[in-house]
Amino acid sequence: MSTTNETCPMKICCNPKGPIIVEGECNIVDKYGRPLCADKRKKTHVLCGCGQSLNKPFCDGKHNKAGDDSDDDVAN
Repeated sequence: MSTTNETCPMKICCNPKGPIIVEGECNIVDKYGRPLCADKRKKTHVLCGCGQSLNKPFCDGKHNKAGDDSDDDVAN
């Protein structure tokens, strides 16, 4: 398995009990299609994966204090 990003312009990394990191060009919009990220040049976005962020959909670090009993690295 290759870890390079040669053929895919975007990489999404889901961290167990932590944030979802999106690397590459993407548009993050709300349910109405309005942009949520003002800086279009930004190449890395950190999204909330725990549901505790007060700045959703973006991560604010609350996962560090959130309790989670789920298994690490388990794909559903």
